Amino acid sequence: MKNIFNPRFLTLGLFAALAFSSCKKDEDPEPTPTPTPGPSYTVPTTYNFTNIDYATSTQRLAMLTEITNYIKTAHSNTVAPILDAQKLKDMFENVNSQFTDAALNTSGISLKEKASNEIGFHTAVDANFSDIVIASTNASANPTASTAYNGYAGKLITGTRYILVDTAGLEYKEFVEKGVMGSVLYSQAMTILNAIGTFDNVTLYNGRTNQEKVWDEAFGYFGVPVDFPTNVTGLKNWGSYCNSVSIALGGSTTVNQTIMNAWLKGRAAITNKDDAGRDAAKAIVMATWEKVIAARFITYVKSAKTNAAAVATFNHNLSEAVGFINAMKYNPAKSISDADLNILMNYFKTSGSVNLYTVTIPNLDNAINKMAYLFDLDASLL
Repeated sequence: MKNIFNPRFLTLGLFAALAFSSCKKDEDPEPTPTPTPGPSYTVPTTYNFTNIDYATSTQRLAMLTEITNYIKTAHSNTVAPILDAQKLKDMFENVNSQFTDAALNTSGISLKEKASNEIGFHTAVDANFSDIVIASTNASANPTASTAYNGYAGKLITGTRYILVDTAGLEYKEFVEKGVMGSVLYSQAMTILNAIGTFDNVTLYNGRTNQEKVWDEAFGYFGVPVDFPTNVTGLKNWGSYCNSVSIALGGSTTVNQTIMNAWLKGRAAITNKDDAGRDAAKAIVMATWEKVIAARFITYVKSAKTNAAAVATFNHNLSEAVGFINAMKYNPAKSISDADLNILMNYFKTSGSVNLYTVTIPNLDNAINKMAYLFDLDASLL
């Protein structure tokens, strides 16, 4: 058989391969694509944009304040008035001019029209207003002593704290306040931000686009001044809660500054047609707001543990905590699952129903640890 292996052929092959390789190295490399820069614009340091208007948001905050203030008239060790269920229902619906601020009566808006009924809040708040009359009537019979106990609505007193509670020990005022904070303020803001890209950002109405308008509305529901966090005077609802955990959550870069920077960046991005910047900002607002709720939940459960022997304070703190769990449900893009929310709520239940008289300290520890784990929080700092 003829030997086809020829060293001369191998040498020629190697030479050709080397020559080809050398030619490839001499060629210019493929250019790296240059990213297209986004629009250049200035983000202001305060929420003083052109044509901003979130009066409807702040008016709803004021309506909630008046409702809770009315309920608190029964939080007294004197002969307090028996609360009027119809007055509360009228305030929620804004009919029959029940607000002391005349501008609210004529505003043409209400809390009820914006309250999400996702978990039956309309029905629940109506029942709450009816039941609170019974509790305040029971409390009025003996204003200086606790009249409530497991299965009986009335007043709980510890020191200088006087609260009206239902048969399960839940504070009526907190049910209403946290219920509206969740089903109106948080729900509206999160729904707007989650869908911000679907709103028109071209056509001007009274000097601003619809996208600018709804972003302003969402900011209004947060309850802070335009120069927050430099100015923390007059904080309302969620803004106040954010401020209370700001340093514990944020360290050197406070959560106050983080969320306000995102509110400012998002609004500026919308005006300058920077969709990527807008979406990045909205993600920060939504995630930070949700984490604030988680952190505040932990602080209230910890406070309940500390005041386990002071029944009015204990039930007040747990009423706040239960309200925060319910509020979390109203975020259409929430990071916490419904299953985890149910687990958290079950720590406050007996036989399938919330009962603050039967809550155990081990379950409060479980609730703290569960929420801290879900949001990567150090509960010892809160």
